[in-house]
Amino acid sequence: MVARLSLLLLMATVGFACAHNRRSERTVLERASFDFHCPKDQIELIVIDEEGARHLASQIAAHGCEKKAVYIFYPDIDTWVINGSVRTTSAEHDPHAYHGKRKNRQEEKADKMAKKQVEKSVKKEEKQAKELLKPPAD
Repeated sequence: MVARLSLLLLMATVGFACAHNRRSERTVLERASFDFHCPKDQIELIVIDEEGARHLASQIAAHGCEKKAVYIFYPDIDTWVINGSVRTTSAEHDPHAYHGKRKNRQEEKADKMAKKQVEKSVKKEEKQAKELLKPPAD
């Protein structure tokens, strides 16, 4: 009984996240089309930030018709709002140049912790090397 209830709850959570992200993309596409004065089929959306374990889209970048903007989700009012203003881009602007390389927060945190561990190990090894090279006391 508990296993079935857990499975049902998991399925509902995943379903909610998928529905949120699909609705988010439709809403941002509508707003970007209006803001850019651009047909929807010429606009590309890229999720640039997600929140929580359910990976709900919280920031979406829109690019099209040589314009770009970022839209942010405000859960308290359940809507998407443009962050700043619409910016003009060049025809050769590659929207994936930055976004494709962006790491999520967990990856950034793991990288930061790994870097600290390496720095700590290096300092420890340097200290040990200095001890070994130290001339013996008489």
